[in-house]
Amino acid sequence: MPIKSKIAYPAAFLIIIIISMLLNHIIKIIGDPTLRTIEHTQIIYTRTAYFIDSNNNMEFDDLMTKPHLFTNAPLSNVPWSFIQQTYWLKLTLDNKSNKNNILFAYFDNPMLDELDIIQVNKAQHLVKKKQLGDHVKELSLADKSFPTFSFALAAHDSTTLFLRIKTTGIAKTPIQIYSANEYYQFKEIVHFIWGAFIGICIMIALYNLVLFYGIKDPVYLIYIGYIISVLMLTGVVLGFGHYIWPSALEFQLHQHVIFLNFSIAIFSLLFTLSFLRYFKSRGRLFIVARYFLYCMMFFATLSLLLPEYIAAPIFFINMAILYVITFTLIGYKIRLGFRWAKFYVISWLPMILCAPIQPLMLTGKIEYSFLTSYAFLIGVSLEIILMAMALADRMRYQKEKALYNATHELTTGLPNLNLLETRLKQLQQQDVKYSLCVIEITNFHSISPYISNQEIDKLILKVVQDISAQINTDRRFIEFEDQQGMPIKVAKARDGVLAILASKFINLQALLLQLEKIQHTINKDLTLSGLFINLDTHIGVCDHPGKETLISHIISQAFQALAKGKREGADICIFEDSEDFNVTQRLALATQLQQAIRNNELELYHQPQIHLATNTIAGSEVLLRWNHPEFGFVPPDKFIRIAEDTGVINELTLWVINSAFKHLNELINQGISNHKVSINISGKDISMRGFLNKISMALEVSQVPPELINLELTESVMVSDFKILSELMKAFANMGINVSVDDYGTGYSSLAYISQLPFNELKIDKSFVLNLSESPRNYTIVKNTIEMAKNLHLCVVAEGVETSAVEQKLRDCGCDIVQGYYYSKPLPFSEYLIWLRKYQEQSIIQVY
Repeated sequence: MPIKSKIAYPAAFLIIIIISMLLNHIIKIIGDPTLRTIEHTQIIYTRTAYFIDSNNNMEFDDLMTKPHLFTNAPLSNVPWSFIQQTYWLKLTLDNKSNKNNILFAYFDNPMLDELDIIQVNKAQHLVKKKQLGDHVKELSLADKSFPTFSFALAAHDSTTLFLRIKTTGIAKTPIQIYSANEYYQFKEIVHFIWGAFIGICIMIALYNLVLFYGIKDPVYLIYIGYIISVLMLTGVVLGFGHYIWPSALEFQLHQHVIFLNFSIAIFSLLFTLSFLRYFKSRGRLFIVARYFLYCMMFFATLSLLLPEYIAAPIFFINMAILYVITFTLIGYKIRLGFRWAKFYVISWLPMILCAPIQPLMLTGKIEYSFLTSYAFLIGVSLEIILMAMALADRMRYQKEKALYNATHELTTGLPNLNLLETRLKQLQQQDVKYSLCVIEITNFHSISPYISNQEIDKLILKVVQDISAQINTDRRFIEFEDQQGMPIKVAKARDGVLAILASKFINLQALLLQLEKIQHTINKDLTLSGLFINLDTHIGVCDHPGKETLISHIISQAFQALAKGKREGADICIFEDSEDFNVTQRLALATQLQQAIRNNELELYHQPQIHLATNTIAGSEVLLRWNHPEFGFVPPDKFIRIAEDTGVINELTLWVINSAFKHLNELINQGISNHKVSINISGKDISMRGFLNKISMALEVSQVPPELINLELTESVMVSDFKILSELMKAFANMGINVSVDDYGTGYSSLAYISQLPFNELKIDKSFVLNLSESPRNYTIVKNTIEMAKNLHLCVVAEGVETSAVEQKLRDCGCDIVQGYYYSKPLPFSEYLIWLRKYQEQSIIQVY
């Protein structure tokens, strides 16, 4: 993860440089269209004057008789303000060329309420008149979005344009005169920029919507609100809003443009708080920002009632405060080393630099040009693109962090049991021979109540340091991961127990000699919190487990060796396959199993089953697990066999059924209503007296839908007592319970039995599935089995899917449902619920 971060920062800066270069190239190609006006061609000469009617009562006819009221000056000298007054502008154009000209006057302020244009000739006779602005009804779309006045100017002739401007907002209206060709080129450029900006906003908004549906983080909805507000404001300010919003809505947006400014500010502050995770800390800064947010919401509402010339100064004051609060929030997070604060600053930098340009241009502080007019749009475009990258990186980092937290101890940073299991599976897939060694700190659970959690972590890390000093440079030991160039070869298997992986030793004896050396390094006297500790360890080894051995069994065998070593007083103990429970142990284990059932000490794990056609969850198979207080993990095949031999199996099965029904109810309560649960039933259960009644009672108590229950029967059960099974299955069918043939192909395969009994499902054993992509023989068996099952109208389930190649083979064969380590190992119910939600979220992301 740190290496990826090192790469991410240069990559981000590289992307910013590339975007800047592209923008610079586009600007060079487009140029500044305001420099292409007719006034710069030395053919048309323009003289300008202005008059400000502070009483708002002057008419055009009156002005024609009082030319002395006009002040001859460039239009850049007009003292524009928010004061409610009428502005009269006078433009006299002289054509010095020998050609007649069609000219276009473009008024770069589509927010005006009233804009009257009157053209007169040399004799001061009216030539043409046009009314524009929000208060004029039935204007064309072009006149609304692109206020323009076209007029003819004959060779060696002159004409005068009188402009009357009145509005409640900013009245400043830059005026550009274009020839026909230059005007159409200018219009194409503006429409291209508008289209590109609208496209960027829509694309980024949809992208954030997908992210929201994927991970349910409200920050993405807040940012969508910001994008929509920006799109509305720029649409009003620049004029393209008429193309994307209904006329009635666009008129309202014009009337309440200050409210749009407030909404952008509100969403910006909300986004800052959410993006920088202030909603979680809720400190003093958050409280200040929250109250200021309430103030802005109040003023935003108030702006709907106030005229624009009063609301605008209030907004500018709020903006100044917003900048101070935002920079304070960012600065605080940067001082804390918060990763996202840097991305936030980088993303908003174009917006921060470009946002003040347009207000400064409108107030006359900066000279008007096309680029200053569109500075806000350019800044917003860059900000939106960069922020989308920042949000994507944020999501990636959060996923990496979640994965890291799932595979590491939070307090010590050591690889945990999940990462240990993952590494063991990788070694199995790579066919690497290895030995799993678990190292337990003797009397750890007796020591831990007397020292703090911090001291416990120090103790663990001290042992890890001693082990690492011996094995980090030894290539015969396998690393779990690499952290900043440092190999990590020690994992935490459970409290007080560490794990290492050994490989490439000449023989077991060489490994034992190295383990003894490690043990001598660890064993020492230590003082923690004033407590003197005689540090001692025991080691259990599972040496070169078979490739087909389950990972959970490998870990269990290492712990069994550890437990045996402790019982027998051996510092290091090797697990031997020949070891098994003796008669006394089996009887004791049967008694303890019965106590575990009654004390609810067993646990049901769930392994998901996936619909191949839709990649949705069909249900799960429940698998029984027993973590014995002395022996650790006891493999199900061992204690189930003991339960069958000693008569505990019926009680065990009923416990499984009742627990599975409770889990099913929990799934339904969480809104997962179509999830089936498969439960394994043994031959002993079939012959149990009153078995059907017990299931009926469990159904009645739990109130779970019977159609969501699937009972899995092995082929051997069918042969053992066909008559009883036939009656029982008919009863199950009447109740609505599904029944499956489990482990098909490994037992007493009989198509006659399957065809005569009302089965709903056939489950292909994993022994045929594991190497399906490599074994033509198994492929033929599986394909024929699926075809046969389809002809019998049975649903087909394949277990043991561990690779995408096997999944594809099963899809080609027409298999309905699959399960296996390729999708998930069996999980405790609480972890399965988390996995289920994540799988559903990933499915939504893939759809979008």
